Amino acid sequence: MKEIQIGLIGAGTVGGGVVKLLDQKGSYFRDNLGIPLRLARIADKAANRFTELPVGNAVCTDNASDIINDPDIDIVIELVGGTTFAKDLIIAALSKGKHVITANKALIAEYGPTIFELAEKSGVSVLFEASVGGGMPVIKTIRESLVGNDITSVKTIINGTCNYILTQMSDKGLLFDTALKKAQKSGYAEADPTLDIGGGDSGHKVAIMASLIYGGYVPLTKIYIEGISNISKEDIESARQLQCTIRLLGIIRKAPGEDCVDVRVHPTMIHKNHILASVRDVFNAVLLEGSAVGPTLLYGRGAGELPTASSVVSDIIDIARNITAGVPRRIPMNYYRLSNELKIKPIADIVSRYYLCFWVSDKPKVLASIATILGNYSISISSVLQQESTEESCVPVIMLTHKAVEKNVQEALAEIETMDFVKKKTHLIRIAGRTY
Repeated sequence: MKEIQIGLIGAGTVGGGVVKLLDQKGSYFRDNLGIPLRLARIADKAANRFTELPVGNAVCTDNASDIINDPDIDIVIELVGGTTFAKDLIIAALSKGKHVITANKALIAEYGPTIFELAEKSGVSVLFEASVGGGMPVIKTIRESLVGNDITSVKTIINGTCNYILTQMSDKGLLFDTALKKAQKSGYAEADPTLDIGGGDSGHKVAIMASLIYGGYVPLTKIYIEGISNISKEDIESARQLQCTIRLLGIIRKAPGEDCVDVRVHPTMIHKNHILASVRDVFNAVLLEGSAVGPTLLYGRGAGELPTASSVVSDIIDIARNITAGVPRRIPMNYYRLSNELKIKPIADIVSRYYLCFWVSDKPKVLASIATILGNYSISISSVLQQESTEESCVPVIMLTHKAVEKNVQEALAEIETMDFVKKKTHLIRIAGRTY
């Protein structure tokens, strides 16, 4: 049987893991699965990486074009990241009729239609299991394992950096900045953590999942994304008193009869008995609810050398099986195009319960004034909690609401914050329902 030749571009953390796994499992793939793989070429600007990896007889180079232009390469693996050079590489590989594997969630989320339309035209596959959830088989679960279901909702903790920070704030009582520095020191956060703590990384992954689930293109720019940098020590303590915890959630759902999809990323308060409350530190989880299977949880490491490499290798095997069977595009992605853009529900239209933390002057009639304004916007209060404060000028007042329309809540807060008794910007955190 003809060997299936692989070209790897990027031998960093994940790429190095791929080289190691192919070295460890190569004979198993050949002898037990009947899939003869050969890592033929590796490209990376840092030549010292090659000496640290079991590259075998692979040709090592600092020029990615050597892989793109090699007519014998069947599969190109892109692991350089970013949305410029990586995009050019993938476009070039597809144009030459090569299958592509990538872990690049930003590229898929932002340029998916361009990439998949070209793959369709060229008659080849683009697989991207490692782009969402690291070692968890999220993409395969959605596209294959749950194909007999209508997936009615997804709640996901899909960024390990944010989850680690929030866990440290909750368990250790750390302030946000302190927890972030600890995450950076431990290697869980980048030197520039903006994409993680701002919610952008989660947004990329949620956009990809939503597109797969609902069979259309979900533009990243249409998704409401809010990060965790405004979560305060008081918010964490209030959550504890309310028997809750705070997590950065990606939410995907479509209500029966609606023509739009609810897709968003934001901090969410969940009850301590909620299954996602147990997802701690750098671990990720995806909670899917299917029409046939009910709730299903995927849990594991969302990043790291070998977990992410594991997903890349699973894509290699899938494409290799397709090649040997003469079926280059077993799961088409022709629906993922600009002309098939899905309608996204505006955040202003969602209905939720809310945690509101007002920082106000400690004087009579303040609570009554706030309650009156909320009532004017059809927002009903379910409970009130006033905490002690170390600041003499103001105190935190916590209000939990019953379900309300986001637009009404935002308009009410805008009016409340014009009052002279309000001393700081109000903290709003949405509250999740149910315990699974």
